[in-house]
Amino acid sequence: MKLKTISLLTFFSLLLIQSCIPIIGDDADNKGGTTFLVLHQNSDNQLGEGSYLSLLTIEKGEAQYKQLHSIYPARDMYTNVDINNKRVAIGLHANFNTEGRARLTTGAWFDIEGSDWEQLPILPASDEYRYSYLDVVTTKVSKSGHIFYLSSSNDRMYHDQYRASLVRYDPKTKELKQAISPGGFAVSQPEKGWDTETALHGTLFYPSDDGRYVYGFARAFGVDGGVLHWDYEILYRYDFDTDTYTRIGSADDRRVTVIGITSDRQHLAYTTSVSGNHYRNLVNTSSNNVIQTTLTGGQAFNNTSRWNSSGYCAAATNNTIGVYNMSGGTNHNISTQARPYFAQYDKNGSQIYFMIDTSNGKYLCKTSDNTAEATIDTVCVLQSNVREFMVVK
Repeated sequence: MKLKTISLLTFFSLLLIQSCIPIIGDDADNKGGTTFLVLHQNSDNQLGEGSYLSLLTIEKGEAQYKQLHSIYPARDMYTNVDINNKRVAIGLHANFNTEGRARLTTGAWFDIEGSDWEQLPILPASDEYRYSYLDVVTTKVSKSGHIFYLSSSNDRMYHDQYRASLVRYDPKTKELKQAISPGGFAVSQPEKGWDTETALHGTLFYPSDDGRYVYGFARAFGVDGGVLHWDYEILYRYDFDTDTYTRIGSADDRRVTVIGITSDRQHLAYTTSVSGNHYRNLVNTSSNNVIQTTLTGGQAFNNTSRWNSSGYCAAATNNTIGVYNMSGGTNHNISTQARPYFAQYDKNGSQIYFMIDTSNGKYLCKTSDNTAEATIDTVCVLQSNVREFMVVK
């Protein structure tokens, strides 16, 4: 029985390799082809000291790595890294935190074609009882090159109260601009309760291409008898030029969470609850028209690399990639030869890259298109210490 099991495993491994045929084409000759930011684990196969980032290109079906920087994210690339117009923003691992203290988190930015990385500035502590902080899950980059994140000055004495501010950093001018608090905007809404006092920024938001606007959500809360309670969440568009908040979404929205944005920045996706029913909606960031959908499914799809102009892609089951058209309210699956990891769109949103990890090695694969009938090809064999990748857009 044991020999039969080994034989079956060998058979399926060979079948897997044969079903991924190396391609020679746009990626292979690297003439206008796709490049990838790759995160490598250290010699202990861990994310920590010794980990680094590299730029991956493909030449005649072979992977070519150019080591960039010995920095690495707090948890993983899909939680802590954003790429836009070849500029990278990253929420750094605790090994890089200021003063060597885990809670004093910080971030960094660099250009793929640049020579070095720089630490992101954070808001200063207002007094000796507070400490500076960058929320490492919030770093975003606009096409204009501006970098956005939440930075705060937290209280050391009173339960580390979280008071994050939305900031915009311009690497060209070195200007760090702080948005005004969303509190006044939130409590001016008709939902305000008798003890609603202020609001905080939600941690997931996205900037416009020109860097002027940020689309996100505010969480309004109050305190009753010394106990904090959340009252409602509402969507906003913040204008950094005029320092104003504008409400977007449906007037019926009360409990919302931002979940993503289309690659053209035309539609913000969010979840909402109305009369006990749960929806995923799309709101046009300019006209405020809302498309309501009951479309569900997908895992870890918040990162911008997973979105094209109509929706997102994500692992659906062990051997499929789900393609979710939010504007059309439809979805379908693409079958893969093994469990797909880190599914994401190419620069044009017309193909999907993903990684498979087998006993015979790690492979970078891609789909021929986004249809349910898409075929799968191997792009290259990856180094064993590759942990994750992201398409450079």
